[in-house]
Amino acid sequence: MRNSLIFLIFLAPFMAPFVDLQADAAPAGPLIKHLSSLLKWTRSSPKSQPQTDENVLQFENGYLVETVVEGNELGVIPHSIRVSEDGELFAVDALNNKIVRITPPLSQYSRARLVAGSFQGYAGHVDGKPSDARFNHPKGVTMDDKGNVYVADTSNLAIRKIGESGVTTIAGGKSNVAGYRDGPSEDAKFSNDFDVVYVGRTCSLLVVDRGNAALRQISLNQEDCDYQHSSISTTGFNSSFFFLLLNCLL
Repeated sequence: MRNSLIFLIFLAPFMAPFVDLQADAAPAGPLIKHLSSLLKWTRSSPKSQPQTDENVLQFENGYLVETVVEGNELGVIPHSIRVSEDGELFAVDALNNKIVRITPPLSQYSRARLVAGSFQGYAGHVDGKPSDARFNHPKGVTMDDKGNVYVADTSNLAIRKIGESGVTTIAGGKSNVAGYRDGPSEDAKFSNDFDVVYVGRTCSLLVVDRGNAALRQISLNQEDCDYQHSSISTTGFNSSFFFLLLNCLL
């Protein structure tokens, strides 16, 4: 504003003769309009352009990207994949509402075997026999030590388990309205954007509930977590005991 006044004071002596000559001949409307335009121009200041840092890339040599499996030819559109302890790939097909297993090595001859869900891609919330089970946009999968498969069935707002007895629901799914509620599994509520991760050390299922910006936890059956660890720990104990006896004898 101060700069605008200084500019008008500087301009006034030059405009005075023009005002005197035109005072009797024409109304002051055009002159006022012209001065208003000048004042508006002096008030406006150029906007500073936001500065962005340039990308700095440093490529490391020796890597190659290649397609080993075409999803359309395989009949699967994988949303996410987890690798089991024995190297099997478990893929979640969110669009076709199914979970499949793929055995490496991956190639154009790889085939997907149905773990649970619909061959035709039917959606729903049906527990029971794996081939009769129905999912609704599942987006996450994980496995425990025993080989049970847990699925983040997002549109059903539920966490499903694929085990020896078939497909069951272990948390959520009672209501079709997303929410945020802890407590007994049948009363729990999740958002419509979450994933699941198995944590063997705590024998639990970690729920990455993105929609609620929270990490949730579900305790699992201990027998499902000790299935492989028990044999490893027993072997370790026997080895330690053997070396202890050897040291005592020496």
